[in-house]
Amino acid sequence: MLLAQDLVPPATADPAGVWFFNWVIPIAGSVFIVLAVADVIRRRRLTWGFLFLFNSMAVYWMETIGDWGQMLFYSPAFAQHHMLDWLPLKTPNDPLFMPFAYAVYWGVHALLVLWLSQWLSSRMGWSMLKSMLVLAIPVNYVWDFFVEGLATAMGWWTYNPGIGPVLEWDSGGRITLLWTIGLMCTWPNLIAYWAGKPPIRGLNHLERFVGLQRFTRPKVPADQLVSATTGTDGGVGIAVGATGARKTARTKTQEFDDYLNYEVTIPRWRFELMRLGAWFLGFQVTFFVFLVLPLVALRTVLGADSPYVP
Repeated sequence: MLLAQDLVPPATADPAGVWFFNWVIPIAGSVFIVLAVADVIRRRRLTWGFLFLFNSMAVYWMETIGDWGQMLFYSPAFAQHHMLDWLPLKTPNDPLFMPFAYAVYWGVHALLVLWLSQWLSSRMGWSMLKSMLVLAIPVNYVWDFFVEGLATAMGWWTYNPGIGPVLEWDSGGRITLLWTIGLMCTWPNLIAYWAGKPPIRGLNHLERFVGLQRFTRPKVPADQLVSATTGTDGGVGIAVGATGARKTARTKTQEFDDYLNYEVTIPRWRFELMRLGAWFLGFQVTFFVFLVLPLVALRTVLGADSPYVP
C-alpha cells in the first residue's frame, strides 16, 4: 500500500503550467470571495453570487472522495493541503487550488447554462426546465471536454485507469468518455435550476423546499400603495413625485428589497440565515447523492482498482 501511494502516472510527473493553479486560481478565487463578501456587507443581504460561491466551496471536501471513486489522480507537482487526510476514502493528492477553483467553477457553469437556457426558452417558447433538460448533455460534454480535456492532455490530472471507455492523449493522460462525464450532466444543471437565474425576484426551489415561504407575504406593488393613499389626481401626482424622489436616495439594502416580490415577516437576519441553511443543505445532500455516492458505489461494486489511487 505504501509503495502504491508513491506511484505517479508518467503524464502527471512534470506537467507544464503548474504556476496557473498554484497562483492564478487561488488569487482569482480570493478576489471573487472578497467581492462577494463586500457586496453582502453593502446590501446586508445574502446575494445569489455569495450563496452560490459559498456553497460551491462548502461541497469541495467531497471532491476527493469522488476522485477516489473515479480513480482520478492529481499531479503531485501542485501545492497541496492535508486537511482531508482524515477521510477513509480519498485520492492521494489534494491540490491547494481546489477550494478556490470550486468558488468560481460552479458559479460560472451555472450562469452559462442558465443564460443559454433562457435564450433557448425565448426562442422556442419552452420552460426553463425543458430548456435545461435539452441542453444538459451537449453543454456539459462541451464544457467538460474543454476543461478536463485540456487538463488531462497537459498532465494536470488523469483518470487512471478509469471506468468505462476512455480517451488517452499522446501525453499519456486519460479522460473518461461516458461514466464520469455522464454524471456531470445531472448535478450541475439541477443545482443551477434549483438556485434560479439571477437576479432573483422570489424564493428559489431550495428555499421553497424547506418552507421559507411561511415567513414571507406577497409585496404590495408601489403603484397600488400610491393609489390607496391618495384621493385626487393632484394628490396622486404629488405622491408619485415623492416616491420618485425617495428612490433616488435608496440604500443598497433597500434597492435589493425593492426588487423582491415578497416581504419578510420575521427578523431579517434570521430569515437570511435560514436561506443560507437551505442552500447549504441542498448543495451538500445533492452533491453527495448525485455525484459522490454513484462514483464510490460503482467502483466498489465492480472491484475496480488502480495502482495510483489504491
